Amino acid sequence: MENTNVGANQAAEPSGNPRVLWISTAAFSLGFAIWGMFSALAPFLIEWYHFTSTQVLILAAMEPLFAAAISIPLGIWADKYGGRTVFTLLLVALSVVLILGTLAESYYGFLFLGTMLGLGGASFVVGNAHVSSWYPKSKQGTALGLFAMGNVGITVGMMAVTFLITNVFDKNDPDGWRMIFPIFAIPTLFMAAVYMFFTSDPPNRVLKNTSMSEIFAVYRSGIVVWLVPGLYWVAFGTLVFFASTMPTYLVDHWRVDATTAVAVYTPILVVCVAITRPLGGWLADRYDVLSILSIMFGLMSALAVLLALQISLTIELFAIYGLALLSGAAAAAVIKLIPMYFVHVGAVSGLAKAAGAACGFTMTAILAGSKFLMGGYTLGFFIWALMNIAAFYVSFSRVGFKNVKPIHAIAESAPAH
Repeated sequence: MENTNVGANQAAEPSGNPRVLWISTAAFSLGFAIWGMFSALAPFLIEWYHFTSTQVLILAAMEPLFAAAISIPLGIWADKYGGRTVFTLLLVALSVVLILGTLAESYYGFLFLGTMLGLGGASFVVGNAHVSSWYPKSKQGTALGLFAMGNVGITVGMMAVTFLITNVFDKNDPDGWRMIFPIFAIPTLFMAAVYMFFTSDPPNRVLKNTSMSEIFAVYRSGIVVWLVPGLYWVAFGTLVFFASTMPTYLVDHWRVDATTAVAVYTPILVVCVAITRPLGGWLADRYDVLSILSIMFGLMSALAVLLALQISLTIELFAIYGLALLSGAAAAAVIKLIPMYFVHVGAVSGLAKAAGAACGFTMTAILAGSKFLMGGYTLGFFIWALMNIAAFYVSFSRVGFKNVKPIHAIAESAPAH
C-alpha cells in the first residue's frame, strides 16, 4: 500500500486562485521561452562556429539534463517553502545566467551556458506545485492543464531568437546576436518582481510545517511514485526530445532550411503539445485516467514506429505532429495522477519533471549517438518507439496501480473520529 499521507489531506481544500494560475502560466511560459533558446541557436552555431551536428545536439541536450537534476530539489523546496518564494528566486537566478551568456565564447562555454539555462525548463515543477496547492482535486486536472499551456513558451523563444538573428542584428557583426541574452534577462527580472508581489501561497498550505525527512519519505512510498515519472518520461519527454532535436534533424537529414526548421516546423510541434494540455486535464478530471492514457500511448506507439521508418518528410511531419498532439494530452493526464495519489505534489512533480527532462537529454544523446555511430537516425527513433510501447503497457495493464487507492478513496473509506 502506498504511503499517501492521507492525514495531511484532511485540511479544507482551497477553491482556486485564477491570479496565481495565470501569473504562474506566464512565468512558466517565459521560463520555457528561455529553455527553447539553445534549440533555436543550434543550426546557427553550426554556421558560425563550425560545430558538427553531433556537437550541437549535445549542446541542446544540456538544458534538459540540468532541468532533470534540479527539478527534484525545486519540487521539494516548493512543498516546504511555497511556490511564491521558490519561483521568484528561480527567475532571479535565470536573469543572472542570461547576463552571463554574453560572455560565452568556446564550445565548453556554450555547454555551461546551455546547462544553466535548464533552470527555465525546471520552472514547470515550481509552478505546478504552486497552482495545485490552490485548487481542489476535482479541478486540478483542468487547472494544471491550463497552466501547462505555458509549454508554448518554447515556440515564443525559438521564433524570437530566429527573428532577432535574421531580421534585427547586424549580420556583419559576429557578436551582435549575443544581445539576445540581455533582451531575455530584462523581462525575466520583471517577472520575478511580479511573482513576488502579486502571487501568494494558500493560507492553509498543509506542508509548510512538514519536515524534509517526511517529504523525502514519499520516494520510498511504493511503486506508483516511480511509475508516474515513467509515464511522464514518455509524455513530456516527447516535447523535450523533439524540441531539442527537430531543427538539427530536419536540417541534417531532410535538408530543410535552418530558418524554416526553427521558425516554422518546430514551433508547430510545441503548439500542438500546448493546445491539447487543457483537453487532457479536462478528460482526466472526468474519466478514468489510466484508461485514457492507454488509448493515447497506444496511438503514440504506432506513430513512433511510423516515425522510425523515415518514409518521407511529409509522413515524418505527420508522425511528429501526431505524437505532439497526443503527448500534450497524455502529459496533462499523467500530472493529474500526482495529486490523486500523493499529498507531496511538489516532490513527486519534481521527480516526474526530472524524468521528462532526463528523457529529453537521454533521447537527444541517443539520437546523436545513432547519427555518429550508424550514420543515420533510424536506431534512435526505434528506441523511442520502444519507450512509447512500454508506457502503453504500464497504462493498459495497470501494473503497480491495481492494489493502490487514490487519496480521496482512502479518505472516504476511513472511519470518522
